[in-house]
Amino acid sequence: MIACLIFWGGLCVVGYAYVGYPALVALLARHRGSSPVCGDEAPPISVILAVHDEEARVGERIRDVLAQDYPAQRIEVVVVNDGSRDRTGQMARIDDPRVVVIDLERNVGKSAALNHAVSAARHALLVFVDARQSFAPGALRALVAPFSDARVGGVSGELVIGEGGGGPGLYWRMETRLRHDEARLGCLHGVSGAVHALRRELFVPMPPGTVLDDMWTPLQTLRGGHRVWMARDAVAVDVPSGDLAEEFHRKLRTLAGNWQLIARLPWLLDPRRNPVFLAWFSHKFLRLLVPWALLATLVASACVPSAFYRWAFFAQLLAYAAAAMAWARPALARRVPLLPAAGMFLMLNSAALLSLPASLAWDGTRLWRKH
Repeated sequence: MIACLIFWGGLCVVGYAYVGYPALVALLARHRGSSPVCGDEAPPISVILAVHDEEARVGERIRDVLAQDYPAQRIEVVVVNDGSRDRTGQMARIDDPRVVVIDLERNVGKSAALNHAVSAARHALLVFVDARQSFAPGALRALVAPFSDARVGGVSGELVIGEGGGGPGLYWRMETRLRHDEARLGCLHGVSGAVHALRRELFVPMPPGTVLDDMWTPLQTLRGGHRVWMARDAVAVDVPSGDLAEEFHRKLRTLAGNWQLIARLPWLLDPRRNPVFLAWFSHKFLRLLVPWALLATLVASACVPSAFYRWAFFAQLLAYAAAAMAWARPALARRVPLLPAAGMFLMLNSAALLSLPASLAWDGTRLWRKH
């Protein structure tokens, strides 16, 4: 009886986290969602870019930002060279007076580098970008337009990853839709680190080593009583990682950062103090528990002396084997519909399974990866 309860309980956790909650939010957003009033002004902005060992990309990224259709006199780019070992600082110093480069003697980590950049920024609106991506035309104007609404404290753009219908692309499109629905309900609590903006007076400095700056900032903004919106026309373009090991480490780093965030912001666990507790718990925290629910479901199905549960056990083993093949052989998996998504699901949950010990073992200041 206990094994049966564990089996069905585990399925409920997985189903709610990946199907039930997104469906609920989509339904509520359709009937109760709202959008901010957007204007067509182009207020002065400080674009923040923290980089480490990015000599091959930093100059091009700065030029990409400055090439946006935005008044030249109303934009500055603040680049923090975070103790790079290559020529990043030199390559960032392009011939443009709007670019300010700050060289740090040692690598202090992205969060501390961002703190430095914000303290040097001159304008009231901050735009955070990464070196890895590029902007679609009109991204900056679309990103700042919602700030015409005084209730809006932060705005996320949309990160578009790769092409095709499976793997990271399918997962990310589902995640992006969920974030947009949360934004319409006023409970968006995670932004894209590659393209998001904030009113400067709302910036809360991050403790050194903070991994998820793209969750720290919107959560603090929401707690301060302001809205976080998602401007889907503010597009940053990226490509899927060609290195499976790099992609796995990136997911592991992100998921471990969620545990770190709980330790640094314990009020997240308190429904009375966390203004978006249900959304955060359903979207972020349950994703950390899903792999444990999957393991519990597998073990429980093996313990019940019933034909149904035996079939369920072998069906799970078959599904995991197929997903493992898709993870190991992505080129082969792309020939089968939805199989790449199964491989991504297994990779994400493997990373989630390891995220807690990783968060305890890792030093956040050493978790810098190129973006």
